[in-house]
Amino acid sequence: MNFIRIHFLRRLAPHYGPHYGVAAQGCLRGLGLIYVISFWSLASQIVALSGSKGLLPASIIKSFLREQSGVMAPAQFPSLLWLSSDSLMLLALTGLGAIAGLCLLYGFYPWFSALLSWVCWVSLLQFCQPWMSTPSDYLTAEVGFFALFLLTPLTRFYPPPDKMGSHITGIIFLNGLLFKVLFSSGLAKLTFGSSAWAESTAFYHFFETQDFPSTAAWFVHLFPATLLKYGVWGMMFIEIMLPFYIFLPRIFRNILAGALGIEALILLITGNHGALPLLLLLLAFVLIDDVSWRKILPESWGPSASIQMYQPSLSSFALFIMILPLMIWQTYSMNPHKIFPPWRQVEDVLGSVHAANTYALFPTVEPTRQELSLQGSVDGRAWVEYRFKLKPTDPRSAPGLSLMHLPRLDQQFVQFAAGLNNESNGDLPLWLYRLIENLLLNDPGAQSLFPVNPFPDQPPRFMRLALYEYSYADPVAHREDDVWWTREFVRLYGPVFSLDSAATPQKL
Repeated sequence: MNFIRIHFLRRLAPHYGPHYGVAAQGCLRGLGLIYVISFWSLASQIVALSGSKGLLPASIIKSFLREQSGVMAPAQFPSLLWLSSDSLMLLALTGLGAIAGLCLLYGFYPWFSALLSWVCWVSLLQFCQPWMSTPSDYLTAEVGFFALFLLTPLTRFYPPPDKMGSHITGIIFLNGLLFKVLFSSGLAKLTFGSSAWAESTAFYHFFETQDFPSTAAWFVHLFPATLLKYGVWGMMFIEIMLPFYIFLPRIFRNILAGALGIEALILLITGNHGALPLLLLLLAFVLIDDVSWRKILPESWGPSASIQMYQPSLSSFALFIMILPLMIWQTYSMNPHKIFPPWRQVEDVLGSVHAANTYALFPTVEPTRQELSLQGSVDGRAWVEYRFKLKPTDPRSAPGLSLMHLPRLDQQFVQFAAGLNNESNGDLPLWLYRLIENLLLNDPGAQSLFPVNPFPDQPPRFMRLALYEYSYADPVAHREDDVWWTREFVRLYGPVFSLDSAATPQKL
């Protein structure tokens, strides 16, 4: 049995003989940094969004899950917020997760630090909906889970890189996760995604209509059409062809790591996608073994030159058999529940903690950009627009770049406006009703979600939504009129809201 186990895994991945100590330790430290920034970003807005008086309190999600699943709800949706879902608990989880992330970055009891950060993240992910619903949120949870296999629980400090290479189980899982993310995203673009990907015209609009473009995206949008078409080919080559390099010798894995690093850096510079670009960089880093790092790192602190063959344990073999087939199924199928037992039960367990997700990065590219403008008025005649932190509002404001900080309210506004059609009117989600109500009441929490308060002296008496179509300003208009965007008024969306009218959010 032992011979079969070792022979199977060596044939499955013969290039896993070298150590991956630098990759394992770099992944854990990088994940710690991502946790710190992500929890800090959440802490600055989580109370106003999911707190007791927030736009969509976590207690509402908690009650809904309990009604749907009954007494089994805590088992189906594990979260520390079952103990309490008030604002103090939300802040405690973000603070505890950030501190554990710092310990993971430094290397103090790294396994327990990684576990604590992951538990805090998943706990918030369960109940802080729809605010935590981006691909980067779910990918953070899945990377955090598989990173727990990179070292033993009782490790007090990070060992030297040459002592971490034997923990190859996590490396294989993270490589499998990278294959799933890339290949399933490429398939999604060619199957149910926008036809612009197959026609090689996606980048004609992508840098303009992505959720939060940066200033660099404005310049990239002006590139010649031929160059943008080549960019689409390059992205599809990375997502469709290069993932198979994971299963090839070292030089091919290094090529994939370099190509993925370039793609992640382009995403990081041209848009605001939360932790997604850094997570892709992290997964690219894990592809490179210690033999490659010895050519770059100083010999005094680089990895050991010795290469030891990986000897899989029985528990590692069981994990491979249960998890890797599930990853392969999720790569090709967007409905993992159709997989046959016992992997269906494995998917149920991992899915309950968001460690078995399906991914389709940027499958659709909209040809035009619609934005909802939130406007307030004191007298019902003069309307003042609320500015957002990242969402395009004032045509004269340059597109911002916040790296990993993602304003969650801006995200929901952009997604809601992108899903509107010409016939829809007045059907608003609950969180938007509560936002309008809180702004009419001059609630400090709601005001904190915006960079400035356009009504510092008194709250507005009336609120309304206006729909605009945005497009990038051409270089001539940018130079002469000092604008980055041009926008055209489409129509008003929904009624005019006031606390005294029959259509107040309070009565709805």
